[in-house]
Amino acid sequence: MIRIMKASAGSGKTFNLAKTYIRLLLTDEERWSYRHILAVTFTNKATDEMKSRILKELHLLATSPKDSPYYEELAGSFETEDALRRRSETVLCDILHDYGAFAVSTIDRFFQQTLKAFSREIGQFATYQVELDKESLVSESVDRVLDSLSEDRKELLGWLTQSVMEDLENGRRYNLERNLKDVAMTLKSDERRAAVEEYGIDEEKEYSKENLSRMKKGLSEVMVSFGRDVRAAAKAFVDAASEEGLSNEDFSRKCFSSVFACAASDPKDEPAYPSATIFRNCEDLGKWFRKADIKRFEPSQGRLAPLLRRYCGLFLERYKVYSTASKILLILNELGIAGDLEREFRALMKEKNVLSIDDSNVILRNIIDGTDAPFIYEKLGVRFEHFLLDEFQDTSRIQWDNFRPLIENSVAQGKENLLVGDVKQSIYRWRGSDWRMMAREVQSEFQSCRVETLDSNYRSLRNIVEFNNGFFEYSSLTLDGMIGGGSGFSVHEIYSDAGQLVRSKDSSEGSVEVVFCDKDEEMPRILDTVNRVHEAGARYGEITVLVRSNRHGSDVAMYLMDNGVSVISDDSLHLKSSAVARQVVSLLSSVGNEDDTIGSFLAGELDIDVGGLSCLSLSDLCEQLLRILKGREPELFESETQYVQALMDFVQDYVAVNGNAVDGFLKAWQEADPKISSPSDPESVRVMTIHKSKGLEFHHVIFPFAEEIGLFRPEEHWTRPSVEGTELEGVADGVYNVRLRKPENEDSLFRDGSQKELQFQFVDNINTFYVALTRAVKGLTVIAADPPAKIADALVPVCADEASGGAEVEALPVDFSDFSQILYAYLYCHGNALGFTNEESDESTVFSKGELYDYSGLERKADTISELTPGYPSYPLNPAQEDGDSDVRERGRLKFSADSIDFFRDGSRNEARLNGTVLHAILSEVVVPSDLPAAVRHAFEAGEIDAGQEEEYLNILAQRIAAHPEWFPADGTEVLNETELIDTDGESYRPDRVLVKDGKVTVIDYKFGERNRRYLRQVARYADIYRRMGYSEISSVIWYVLADEVE
Repeated sequence: MIRIMKASAGSGKTFNLAKTYIRLLLTDEERWSYRHILAVTFTNKATDEMKSRILKELHLLATSPKDSPYYEELAGSFETEDALRRRSETVLCDILHDYGAFAVSTIDRFFQQTLKAFSREIGQFATYQVELDKESLVSESVDRVLDSLSEDRKELLGWLTQSVMEDLENGRRYNLERNLKDVAMTLKSDERRAAVEEYGIDEEKEYSKENLSRMKKGLSEVMVSFGRDVRAAAKAFVDAASEEGLSNEDFSRKCFSSVFACAASDPKDEPAYPSATIFRNCEDLGKWFRKADIKRFEPSQGRLAPLLRRYCGLFLERYKVYSTASKILLILNELGIAGDLEREFRALMKEKNVLSIDDSNVILRNIIDGTDAPFIYEKLGVRFEHFLLDEFQDTSRIQWDNFRPLIENSVAQGKENLLVGDVKQSIYRWRGSDWRMMAREVQSEFQSCRVETLDSNYRSLRNIVEFNNGFFEYSSLTLDGMIGGGSGFSVHEIYSDAGQLVRSKDSSEGSVEVVFCDKDEEMPRILDTVNRVHEAGARYGEITVLVRSNRHGSDVAMYLMDNGVSVISDDSLHLKSSAVARQVVSLLSSVGNEDDTIGSFLAGELDIDVGGLSCLSLSDLCEQLLRILKGREPELFESETQYVQALMDFVQDYVAVNGNAVDGFLKAWQEADPKISSPSDPESVRVMTIHKSKGLEFHHVIFPFAEEIGLFRPEEHWTRPSVEGTELEGVADGVYNVRLRKPENEDSLFRDGSQKELQFQFVDNINTFYVALTRAVKGLTVIAADPPAKIADALVPVCADEASGGAEVEALPVDFSDFSQILYAYLYCHGNALGFTNEESDESTVFSKGELYDYSGLERKADTISELTPGYPSYPLNPAQEDGDSDVRERGRLKFSADSIDFFRDGSRNEARLNGTVLHAILSEVVVPSDLPAAVRHAFEAGEIDAGQEEEYLNILAQRIAAHPEWFPADGTEVLNETELIDTDGESYRPDRVLVKDGKVTVIDYKFGERNRRYLRQVARYADIYRRMGYSEISSVIWYVLADEVE
């Protein structure tokens, strides 16, 4: 059985989720039942909250059962109260002693654990890491594609060149690297993958360069054909008019100017769509001429009218096809590099031993698709019988695909499962969530579904609940009216359960205030509201400002702070603002970047020889620097403990994926903008985005800039054109990333996709508004810009005696463009009937209901129950004599190796070997000494050395070559640089330099690091191969170039 629990805001979702978990736990006959119940949440915070609630309630049931809110429901399953107590005590004890099997997890964590069990099947080492930053992987993949460009890859080079040239010809700016990265991100998006799967697109075939070339030809032919026919029709009209003695000026207001322009246009020009006036003139011939000219020119209309209808008819019949072809042609070049990007992306993940978080879900689905649940459990080493999924409205389709076989198995065994969520709070479509599964699809998939609706609100006071009940009824019906009844889609159906009963234990009514004012006055209104609520006894920390974007959040925070109000924001605590973090990074830079004068100065001022520290990893080096800084400035260090911890988290995350290269870390640090979560502060107003507020509640909510929640915005999306029965059928059958406009303005075959996107955006945006308005507990203030005059003038208030309990939606003569306008219409028309007062002035219109809450009587928790002093204890791996706190037995257990310097160079190579790579490449181009300057210059032009190094490299190699003229003869000796040798076992080798003259062979191998005995075996192998090739006189040497030593 599957229970689908629809839990509106404040309805006690977590309470009911924990209740179901505890009931399943205690009523199961098996003692270890907690091992077979999986509860899944979306965030670590929700996971911790869920675990804490379960353990707290189990403890209460184990000590004083009747005090538990779950007692009445559980009591019927046990013979006595003591039996319930003993069972709770046993289960609690078992969980605490077997905590690892307490299966409450985030959805991503569960899937990653499952995928780890299949590491062999996916061809990964079991130690692979999951990379959350997909953008960095995509960016590096693009870099690799660009680095690989050469004459050998003419096809790819041709596509990229053509893309650049077309953009330049069309007057667009073009940055190849930036554009490729933007394209790559869309190609790797969840939306594209979902669209490809929805329409069953064979990507390899559809987006192959061969097929794209065929498409380009077909689309171009469609566009050329349309343009030719339109110009011909226009020319026929113009020629006929001329024969009748008519010019463009003879027609009323030159109403056919665009037709004359089309007839004279260049074949390359895009045909302009006729104006509404021209289409009207096809039927109303009386508008063609001025009254004084009607009698003179009227006879010509009989000849011209059919020609005009022919011209307009071409647009009605074929313009959508033409427009579609034009849109697709713009992005074909982007699709041409999809395969190359995908190959580099896969290769990069393999090399780094990482998986992108998005790709890992796809890989897991491909593995378990069609796999029996018992086999999955066998790989996991655990068997789950019950599944409890929280925030199900935010589940992506692919996540549901991965859960489905497990839940199907559970249902088949008659076990209970619970899906909890609220479609009205689905605001994460941009990261793949699909509310349609909860709204209807799961119910059609499983016959044994039971839908429950939690219709009570335990969070907000009466005025807030009733305001939201009425407004979302009104706004959902308004959106349905804008969509039209023929689509079969209904926002109101989604919001049919929005009405809630008031269950708050606080008897106060609460307050709702909605302010409409000039846009420039919104900031002062925010400050005014903060001050008024504070004067009513609220602490600043009990006031929260919710905004749509981080930009608005930053503006609000700055404005409030400039006016003396302390502010805390999750986006205000940047790790780079920490003095300790900046000092550590500067010290690292003094090692990784010799030109960093600031880092070197800081190291000198603090008397820290960073290069002389003995360390085994980048993390160890940072720990040592932190210990030194803590000793120098303990007060500063202790005040920034949160930042220190966040810095080390950043270091560990980098090292886990990229290794210990200091220069690589410094580059990653420069590109990143890490933030830390802000602590709660009772004396600071909190500013946060609506998306981050989801699942939270605040005493008084201020929601400014409500006009920013629009209804529809033209955006690029992956969709499929409706090409059936048109010239494009069989030509453009894929999905394409095109800009979608409102359906009534979409003049292409993408109109169905546009209609679908309109519906999705309506739901996204009303849901965002819903989340914002349902966070408030005691008071709610909404601030928005004044509506346009055309909307305000079209509204008529409803009298109180006409009100009928719910707000009827009027047929308004205007369309709304954002939700604040719908809110204005609701309050202006129905506010008075619903008990709102309306205060209008030259500066603003204010609708309000209820008085500000009296916070002076609010019961608050004590400010300090048990204060914990934060700290960052750090102990050296190899304690020295002066480290008095360390155990003497630990000293010397871990020894520093000179090789560990490899950890701190790019690509795990030390300085000598890094330089040696460039030197080696230069020597490979030198046959005779006179080749050296050109080889060094080539290295400079390739960006491998800078201008300052060019002369240095030339001098040192010239000296070394001059010291060994026998190895660089100019007497016709055959010189083989980097020439491949294939041994009898099939292995290939490349000696650095081989000289062959008069049957004698000299093998020279270059080295740039320290001596190593294995080099002797290597060069001996080269000599042995030549010996077996028939050469009898062979000598071999190892040349340590920088030291000029020969072995």
